[in-house]
Amino acid sequence: MENYKRREFIRMSLLTFAGISLGINSISAKALKANAYNGYLGTNPKLNWDAFLSQITSLAKVQNTNLWKEVEYMEAVKKLLLQCNFPEFENVKLAFDNYKNSRPDLFEHTLLHTEIDFQVSLFQFEKGEYIAHHDHPKMCGVINVISGEMDIKNYSFEKNEGEEVKYKNGDTTYFMQPCILKKEKSELLKAGEVSILTSTDSNIHEVMPNSFAQLVDIFTPAYNTENENATKWFSLKEHNYLGETDKVLMEYFVR
Repeated sequence: MENYKRREFIRMSLLTFAGISLGINSISAKALKANAYNGYLGTNPKLNWDAFLSQITSLAKVQNTNLWKEVEYMEAVKKLLLQCNFPEFENVKLAFDNYKNSRPDLFEHTLLHTEIDFQVSLFQFEKGEYIAHHDHPKMCGVINVISGEMDIKNYSFEKNEGEEVKYKNGDTTYFMQPCILKKEKSELLKAGEVSILTSTDSNIHEVMPNSFAQLVDIFTPAYNTENENATKWFSLKEHNYLGETDKVLMEYFVR
């Protein structure tokens, strides 16, 4: 993953100039500055980038304490996402402006912000590009569709099924572990809609856009060496496993 940060800071001098040019008095100008600092401009209650990050930082920092309530945290992050107009953020605009399909058949990823407790990413897909079934070890996440439509299917891990299976591809030998997953939900998300997964529920998903599409996601905590190495990528083997409509048989790479 790309390892850089982008945070656009509020320029108070520009707000002061706007206040003077519009003929508002000094008290109104100060109120406007205060609203901008807190993430709001005008009558539209949209968060700016700095306030968005600030509020998530405050929410995410308690994840390693006994005050942590993951489901409540996810709902709070969802509300923050829905208060953002991402195409208006300068770093997102830059990613949009510089977009090119440099890796055919593979999505483009831009890391918008990362710190230990969480990360914010932008994904852009051409038609036919997708993210295969995978999990997020000890992580929770919220996906916000920015443009286009996406089929998102979520599963929960139930158990391994049987022994590892040995495969050969030319001179390469590798092993896959069969497992049973429970179907949790299947959603067709449009721009402005959100999907949630927790560390224990719906943690495995597949993301399949129907056409050119863009999404922003927030994962808590951020990816690191430990959870990256623990991530499993799954391949589907059988629907309605053993006659149960909510079960699928998949397998994941072991070694």
